[in-house]
Amino acid sequence: MPRPLRVDYEGAWHHVMNRGAARSAILSSDADKQLLLDCLVEGADRYSVELHGYCLMSTHYHALVRSAASQLSGALRFASGKFTRVKNKRDGRDGPLFRGRFTSVGIAMDAHLLQASRYIHLNPVAAGLITRAEQWPWSSAAAYLGQVKTPNWLHTNPILDMCGPTNSVENYNALLMAGIDPTSCEFYSRLAG
Repeated sequence: MPRPLRVDYEGAWHHVMNRGAARSAILSSDADKQLLLDCLVEGADRYSVELHGYCLMSTHYHALVRSAASQLSGALRFASGKFTRVKNKRDGRDGPLFRGRFTSVGIAMDAHLLQASRYIHLNPVAAGLITRAEQWPWSSAAAYLGQVKTPNWLHTNPILDMCGPTNSVENYNALLMAGIDPTSCEFYSRLAG
């Protein structure tokens, strides 16, 4: 049976994620995480996908993206393919690193967009690795909160604009401090399988 087609169109928002094969730690070092981030940024640039947020964990990653030209699959295929080739060559191994094609959750409403951004940034907090989202060096949370310079490839304004015309950074921080809402927890728990 063929895979279902991924819904993608110009301007579509997606929460994308992928996990290591057999839930293995494919991002076990800072070098691995930097390599994947570089591949995601390059794939996004090549395929007109805007990167609005990310979190890289040892066994998986999350990204919040907006497809500017209906090329989400191409961007992520490029990123995961390049990451796999370079990491395998560097580590002297071969074979797939990811458990399959990436998972994508389409986002149609602003409220869901804020919830997805919060979920992504709070992933390491929920895992018990840190106490505040901006402490995780491999996510965009610190950039959202103005604690590090925002890279030119990271688009924070659309999400921050949803947090109000004034005090948007403080309002986003309050959203993070409130924690992941129960509905999102339940939804992503079912999705993780």
